Amino acid sequence: MFYELYLRSFCDGNGDGLGDLKGAEKKLDYIAELGMEGIWLLPIMQSPAYHGYSVTDFFAINPIYGDLKDLRNFLYGAHKRDLKVILDLPLNHTSPSHEWFLKALDGEKPYCDWYLFLQSEEWLKARRHWDNQQVWSNYSGRWVYALFGPGSPDLNFESPSLWQQIKEVLTFWLSVGFDGFRFDAAKHIFDFSIEKGICEYQHSRNIAFWKEMTSHCRAISPDCLFVSEVWDDARIVDMYSSIFGIGFNFPLAEDLKLAIASRNAESLVKALKTDMQRFFRSKRSYESGTFLTNHDMTRLVSSMNGDRDLALLALTVLLTLPGLPFLYYGEELGMEGVYDEYFNEEQLEPFLWYENGYGPDQTEWKALGKNRPHGGVSIQAQSGIAGSYFERFKNILRFRRDNPWLRFTTIKSISRKKDLVRINLHGSKGNAILYHNTGNSRATLDTTGTPVVINGRLEKQRGRWSMAGLSSAIEVLDGE
Repeated sequence: MFYELYLRSFCDGNGDGLGDLKGAEKKLDYIAELGMEGIWLLPIMQSPAYHGYSVTDFFAINPIYGDLKDLRNFLYGAHKRDLKVILDLPLNHTSPSHEWFLKALDGEKPYCDWYLFLQSEEWLKARRHWDNQQVWSNYSGRWVYALFGPGSPDLNFESPSLWQQIKEVLTFWLSVGFDGFRFDAAKHIFDFSIEKGICEYQHSRNIAFWKEMTSHCRAISPDCLFVSEVWDDARIVDMYSSIFGIGFNFPLAEDLKLAIASRNAESLVKALKTDMQRFFRSKRSYESGTFLTNHDMTRLVSSMNGDRDLALLALTVLLTLPGLPFLYYGEELGMEGVYDEYFNEEQLEPFLWYENGYGPDQTEWKALGKNRPHGGVSIQAQSGIAGSYFERFKNILRFRRDNPWLRFTTIKSISRKKDLVRINLHGSKGNAILYHNTGNSRATLDTTGTPVVINGRLEKQRGRWSMAGLSSAIEVLDGE
């Protein structure tokens, strides 16, 4: 399991109200005790943006987070606890304040080749794939391709010298001590056709780029981890993920939440059969990065309309499936936040260490809107309290930590009987059956074995096992 960490909101190590590397280092024991095996660190490069995805220097740490010494100490502490750390690298674009871009506007070589300048008035008609927004931005009288908006002019990978520069970026961060990378917008390296003057994904060229970059990294660090962000259909995701080794399963995240939020067992079965189709085969060319939420999505409890029992059921389903799970910071507290494409802050609110929202280590970079003081969401209010959301969440995480064999299992079958979903798995421990009750009423398990509860309540009545609503259990049928 990997913990997705947004430094600015996590832990303040120097008292300025902003989360930083020193603060995160202090909380490594907390992350390890949750049962995590690794950390996905959101961008820490120098950037004017709060989210860090528009970079001004790919070789420098944002000073609000600390310096190179702080980073090395953080990585040393993580590795000491057997936590791997991957860095989120947005290589598709830069900030318009990046030195490369400023020199490009002045026509300086090779930088003017590293961005795509307008070559034909017809190109201005091009529109973005998903929302029909314009993709050209005017900077000081010059039109530049900027798919994600004026704050992020795209890099032009038609330039061979840029490829070499990116290799130097990758080499630098590996030399610092990172264990790999999460590559942002992986299918957007080549997404504008110069020949046609339109937005068009050029997947074969993208794949060639990533093959070269990942090979470069593996030559430096053979065990390097890569995770790709590709929002697309299964065929396209397969193309990219087989290069990286791990690919995020976006359809599963959305379909699983919709099915659980509607308490629809039939939809859940359909979603699992569709989105986990690769896991019905024993041979797989890559692993799925399974998740429910991330920094670009509405938080879990909010997506369940505030129902924490449903949120925990969704988590349990996720953590009993094969694949490598990723958990977003603060979900263990039941933090809320609705994602908005244009006002993108609610799901990034400060992690609450204290019930009143203030104290040592507490970040205060933005006001608390959804997760307010004295709302019972903090670590202080929930830690050690039997039945709290945090303790229940931790128990589910502990189950996954204690059963790492689930990561590589094969799904043999999925079925349902009314609200009860049954999943048959095969793994290193033999065969197992998962039971998830998506309804509110109790469900009787058709078994003569001895299932074990994962989340919720399970009891034996008159010789038969009965599971409460919104509960989950597992039955291991034979040993290794």
